[in-house]
Amino acid sequence: MNDVIAGLVRLQEMDKALDALRQQVNRVSPRRADIAVRRAAALAAQEQAKKALVDAQLSRKNKELEIDAKDGAVRKHTLELNGVKSNDAYRALQSEIDAAKKEKIFLEDQVLVLMEQIESLQKAAKAGELEAQKVKTDLDGQDKALDAEEAEAKSLVETKKTERDAFFSGLPTEARSRYEAIQRGRPGFAAVVPINNLVCGGCRTAITPNLLNQVMKEKEIITCEGCSRILYIVAKPVAPVASLDSVSPSTGPAVVSEAKAPAQ
Repeated sequence: MNDVIAGLVRLQEMDKALDALRQQVNRVSPRRADIAVRRAAALAAQEQAKKALVDAQLSRKNKELEIDAKDGAVRKHTLELNGVKSNDAYRALQSEIDAAKKEKIFLEDQVLVLMEQIESLQKAAKAGELEAQKVKTDLDGQDKALDAEEAEAKSLVETKKTERDAFFSGLPTEARSRYEAIQRGRPGFAAVVPINNLVCGGCRTAITPNLLNQVMKEKEIITCEGCSRILYIVAKPVAPVASLDSVSPSTGPAVVSEAKAPAQ
């Protein structure tokens, strides 16, 4: 692989690393939005518990006012009994007094039920407040961790981009232009691909013998006829040289033994 193609492969690796870092930065916003939703839900649950308690307390207050009103009505009608002059009027007042007393008893039963509810709601509100505080502390910690993660990722993006741009500027003008033309508008798109089993590593188009020969010469940038990606051949690793210990006795020694000293 010549230096230009090797440089383009290296550039592509740098671009992939940059793209991964940018994606890491982009993933922070949805995670932060999720934290905001959870924070709002915890706050809403706490406010709902408080509202239920306030509503119950207000209802109890209104019932107690109604009880006072019934007491007042009983007292008023009782006094009026002394001034009536007919049995019908007396019975009518007495009927109103009895009705007021029954309504008062009914209201008092409701107040007792509300008192039990208020006690339960007070406990729930207290527990909800503690849970909301716990959730807030946890989410605050997650927010801070996200801020640190985002700041670190952005810093890495700037550092890696500076390194990438410096490396890019050192490549030949034609190579840079061909690489950018292929990748333009397609972030993360592989512009430089290897030939694998005589097919393009990008679009899987079969490579013609003539095209393969041009790539092997490594004299110029050759692109795939199917997808226009820049092609290269991955160098095969060199097989390790066998050691003396691995030579079979039947094959004889692998090296010539030292010559004997001449006779005196």
